[in-house]
Amino acid sequence: MFRKRTESTKHLRTDTHQKLLEYSRKLVANAEKGDYDAWIEDGIEFQDTDEIASNIKKAVHMMKAQNEDVEMRLRMLNQAMNVGLWESEIVAGDPLDNNNIITFSNEFRQMLGFHNAKDYPDSFASWAKSIYPDDRPQLVQEIMQHVNDTRATTAYNVISRMITKSGETRWFRCLGQVIRNQAGVPVKLLGIMFDIHEEKSKSDELEALVTRYDLVNRALVEAPWDMTVVAGDVVNPNNEFWWSPQFRKELGFKDEQDFPNVFSSWSGRLHPEDHDRTINEFARHMNDYSGRTPYDLDYRLQRKDGEYRWYHAGGETIRDQDGVPLRVAGTIRDVTHEKNKEQIVEAMNLKTKQLSESIGEMVRGINSITDQAQDLVTAQELSADAAIQVKSSADDTKNITVFIREIASQTNLLGLNAAIEAARAGELGLGFGVVAGEVRKLADHSSEATVNIEDSMQKMKTLIDQILEHIGNMSTLTQNQAALTQQVNASMDEINTMSQDLVNYSRNL
Repeated sequence: MFRKRTESTKHLRTDTHQKLLEYSRKLVANAEKGDYDAWIEDGIEFQDTDEIASNIKKAVHMMKAQNEDVEMRLRMLNQAMNVGLWESEIVAGDPLDNNNIITFSNEFRQMLGFHNAKDYPDSFASWAKSIYPDDRPQLVQEIMQHVNDTRATTAYNVISRMITKSGETRWFRCLGQVIRNQAGVPVKLLGIMFDIHEEKSKSDELEALVTRYDLVNRALVEAPWDMTVVAGDVVNPNNEFWWSPQFRKELGFKDEQDFPNVFSSWSGRLHPEDHDRTINEFARHMNDYSGRTPYDLDYRLQRKDGEYRWYHAGGETIRDQDGVPLRVAGTIRDVTHEKNKEQIVEAMNLKTKQLSESIGEMVRGINSITDQAQDLVTAQELSADAAIQVKSSADDTKNITVFIREIASQTNLLGLNAAIEAARAGELGLGFGVVAGEVRKLADHSSEATVNIEDSMQKMKTLIDQILEHIGNMSTLTQNQAALTQQVNASMDEINTMSQDLVNYSRNL
C-alpha cells in the first residue's frame, strides 16, 4: 500500500516536472518572438500543492504586468517625443551585414508611413532602402566610425533624409549607440530616429533668408544699422547697437574689435560742421512720439583712412502704443559723388552766368566798334570834302596869281611905253596922264586881287584847321577802337578759359 502511494507520488512529480519543462520551453520560445501575451496558457494546470509551479505562475503574471507597464510608458514616451526605435543584432562584428537581425518599433514604421512588420519587414534591406541615396554614404561612414572606435562613449549623431512609403523625402536625426561584449566586440546596435523635417525646413528657410539678406546687403549700396532703445531713453549707455558688416566696410573697418557696437563709434566720426546738426536731427526724430518727424538727412563721416565723405542717412523707429521708441533701424549711403555733382552744377551755373555776361560785354564792345567805325567813315568823308574844297581854293588862288602876273606884265609894258614917250616928247609929253590913269587902274585891280588872295588864304586856313580837327577825331576813334579791340580780346580769352572749365567739369560728372 505504501509502495503504491510512493509510486503514485513519484508519477505525479514526474508529470509535474514534465509540464514545467514544457512550459519553460514555451516561455523561452515566446520570449524570443517577443510575444509576451502567450506567457500564460489557461490550458496548463498544475497541482495546487506544487508550490514551485504556483510561484512560477505568479512570477510570470507579475513580469507580464511589469512588461506591459514598461511597454505602455515607452509607447507613450515615443509618441510624445515622436521617436522611432530600432535595434540590430550584429553578426561577426559588422553592423552593416545583411544577416544582422534587426527590429523596428511601431513608431519607427509609422514615422515612415508604414503600419506593421508585414508592411515594413524587420530586415536590413528595409532600412537600407529607406535611406535617401545622396545621404547614405555619410550615414554609413558615421556608423562605421562609431562601431570601429572602441573608445567611443557617445552615440553617433547624423542628420539624414529618409524616403517614406508615399515617396516623400523627409529629414530625420539619427542617433545610435553600440553595445560590446567583454572582449570589446560589437554585438548590438541601438538606434533612435527623430523626425526633424519641419525644424530642418524652417532652419533651411531661415538660413536661406540670412544668406539672401547677406547677398542683398552686399549688392545694395545702403549699409544698415540697428539700435534697441532701453526704457525709451535714446541716450541710455545700455542701448544695444548693431553696425552691419556693410556699415563697417563702408567706413573702411573690418570687425567689431575695429569698430565696436557703441554709439560713439559713429558719433565720434561725424564732421565737426555736421556733428550738432546730425545729433539734433536724430534726437528730434526719436523724441517725437507722434512719429511724424522723419529721419532723413545728409552728413559727412570720417573713414578709417581719415577721408571725409558725404552720406545720406534714413531710418524708421518701432514705438509702443504711447509712441515711446523701442527700436530704430536705418541705413547710410555714400552720396559724395552726388554732392560733388551738385557743387559742379552750381559752379557751372556760375561760370555760365559769367560767360553770358562776358558775351554781352563782347557784343556791346563789337557794337561800339561798329558805331565808331561808322563815325570814322563819316570823318573820313568830311576830310575828303574838305580836301576837295582846299583843292578848289588852291585853284582859285592859282587864277588870281595868273591875273596878277598879267597885271604886272601890262604894268611893265606901260612903264616902257611911258618911258619911250617921255623920251620922245620931253617935258611936253601928254601921254603921261593917260599912263598915269592906266597905272591907277592897275593899282586898283592889284588891290582887289590882294584882297581876294587874303580871302582865299583865310578859307584855306579854315579848311586846313577842319582837316586837322577831323584827323584828330580819327586818331581818337582809332585809339578807342584799339582799346575796344583789346577788351574784346580779353573777353574772348575769358570765354575760352570758361569753356575749358566747363569741359573739365563735364568730365568730372
